[in-house]
Amino acid sequence: MVTKQVVREWELPDLVETAELLVSELVTNAIRASQGLLEPTIRLWLVSDRSTLVIRVWDGDSEMPAVCQDASLDSECGRGLLLVEALSKDWGAYRRGHGKVVWVLI
Repeated sequence: MVTKQVVREWELPDLVETAELLVSELVTNAIRASQGLLEPTIRLWLVSDRSTLVIRVWDGDSEMPAVCQDASLDSECGRGLLLVEALSKDWGAYRRGHGKVVWVLI
């Protein structure tokens, strides 16, 4: 809901649905990656130049995300990142502090 509101306030109506879907995917991945950590914290940043949108999600797990090219329908491995690839202009990840940031450009 917050993503939808922010993206609309930034007057990017064509990006609202894609942004919501990608935030949901990245935050879900961050929550899964944070399970078992002493402090399971995640952070979300939305940044825009009024024509594009960058979504960044930090979690405390330093293991980098990996796309599973041969993921089956019942696989838990990497299918969401295939969606991220398909819906974005670019995406990636980098280590930051004791964790990582996964980012996507739409």
